[in-house]
Formats: sequence, C-alpha cells, structure tokens
Amino acid sequence: MKITGAILLFALALCSMYSDAVGQDAQSFCSEYKKPPEVCTMDYSPICGTDGKTYSNKCLFCKAALQGVGSLNFRRYGKC
Repeated sequence: MKITGAILLFALALCSMYSDAVGQDAQSFCSEYKKPPEVCTMDYSPICGTDGKTYSNKCLFCKAALQGVGSLNFRRYGKC
C-alpha cells in the first residue's frame, strides 16, 4: 500500500512538471487585459514565453501576446 502511494505521488509530480513545461495559453494568463496595454511599467519580474524570449514583466508579455505575435503563450515565471 505504501509503495502504491509513493508511485502515485511520483506520477503526480511528473505530471505537474510536464504541465509547467507546456505552459498556459496567453488568453487565460492575460485575462485581466481586455486589449493590449498601451503603456507598461518598467518593473522587472521576468516571464518566459513559448517563443523562448524573456519579457521584463507580465504587462510586456501580455502586450506582445495580445498583439498577436505568432502563437505566443506563457511558459513559466523567470528567465528563459
């Protein structure tokens, strides 16, 4: 029983890591923006996009994503 539980937890951890690598679609990640923002602050809180580019903050990422830069999606917080 303990082995089954350990295997289940391990499988859950692997699935969790895979979902982080896949990312999240920009529409849901940027849901607070109705349209691309015109002006963004210069604060630094890096976002890694699926295009392999690091965006300085969420506003700049969402601006690029909502302007239709390819099929840009959120990959993870932090540098690419």
